[in-house]
Amino acid sequence: MDALNFIVYQLLTNQVIFLGLIALVGLLLQKKKLPQTIDGVVKTVIGFLVVSSGAGIVNSSLSKVVTALNGSLGVAGVLPLNEAAGALVLSMESVGRNAVLIFLFAFLLHLLLVRLIPAKDFKNVYLTAHLALFHACFMAVTLPAVLGVDNAALVIGLGSVLNALYFTLSPAITRKLARAWTGDVITLGFNDQVGSLVATGVGRLVGSTEPAQDADKLKLPKWAIMFRDNTVVLFFLMPIIFIGMGVAVGQDGIQALAGKGPDATNWFIWLVIQAWTFTAGIVILLQGVRMFVGSIVPAFKGISDRFLPGSIPALDAPTFFPYSPMGGMFGFLGSSVGAILVCLLTIALHSPIIVFPSPIIMYFDGNVMGVFGNKAGGWKGALAAGFAGGLITSAAVILFYPLTGAVFGQGVTWSNIDYAIVWMPVMYVIKFISALFI
Repeated sequence: MDALNFIVYQLLTNQVIFLGLIALVGLLLQKKKLPQTIDGVVKTVIGFLVVSSGAGIVNSSLSKVVTALNGSLGVAGVLPLNEAAGALVLSMESVGRNAVLIFLFAFLLHLLLVRLIPAKDFKNVYLTAHLALFHACFMAVTLPAVLGVDNAALVIGLGSVLNALYFTLSPAITRKLARAWTGDVITLGFNDQVGSLVATGVGRLVGSTEPAQDADKLKLPKWAIMFRDNTVVLFFLMPIIFIGMGVAVGQDGIQALAGKGPDATNWFIWLVIQAWTFTAGIVILLQGVRMFVGSIVPAFKGISDRFLPGSIPALDAPTFFPYSPMGGMFGFLGSSVGAILVCLLTIALHSPIIVFPSPIIMYFDGNVMGVFGNKAGGWKGALAAGFAGGLITSAAVILFYPLTGAVFGQGVTWSNIDYAIVWMPVMYVIKFISALFI
């Protein structure tokens, strides 16, 4: 078991080590010279760490204010956060062991399916290993609840098959939808793959593909041309959002976060600094994406040519942000409105489950939905797609949170739109079928 734990926790689910090994193997298979191999591995590892650092800054700056906002509402509820829900499951001895086995078997079965399925669009390797582990945790704790039995072999077997099918089939959707603007070199592996259909549909419904409507090409007066740079946009936009949330929390609540005493930062200035910190995190994240994608894609070619011909990597959400930076921003805004609206409605309507706004949903899912929404329907499509994503993802928690077995009542659960539109219906179908035979 120690060896298994080392392989899983130190190599396979450690995203930095895992992706570094992928790059190393790919470059060795291409028989690159030593300097080229070292260059590719170093830039893959450092590029991913830069992405993670940027994402960490984004999350920490936003989550402080969102947490304070949740506290100021004076209610107890659930926060959609994959990392927290996954960690909770892994701390449960038998359930955590089942999750690890589901993760391993599902990944091996996924590689086999990629090798065997002849259609080009299905040849994608899901490299977002940490999300795959959290998905295995979801299966390990939810399947016993919906099956009504605690049969480890059944849970591991069914969970592995369901995960492998998802990792293999869903990235084909984003590969096909995005082929024209990604060049077919990467696809999405983030739990928004099926959700991208919603974003595209909403975008087409409310927007237009006229070039003038493209969020990244909006016709602006000369003085406003600087706002085509998303860093400038975020510099001015994020303080408005943060101050708005700060006002909802109240001056005293924000001042408590900013500190007290003669040397403390004024609460208003603290919100502005947090907003600019968020912006700095985005800039860092996007710099890391360029380095990471520029290294992992050529390195992965060695693996695809040798073992999985025609396959491309399915990667984390930020790798899609550069394809439409402003579309992503519109999606983030729409997602924030949708998530906050659900939170307020669950409170106003005295829902048994209060769903807190999750920074993960608001930013990462919102950006992905915005990118696809903009490609399908311009800035209006991006805004509407983000809103629909935030609304659906948060509202669905009310229905699927009670299915999550031992995690139910612990205050955290899984997020991303594919949990809402794929896994919630699947789990209810399994629950219905299981009830017929038990």
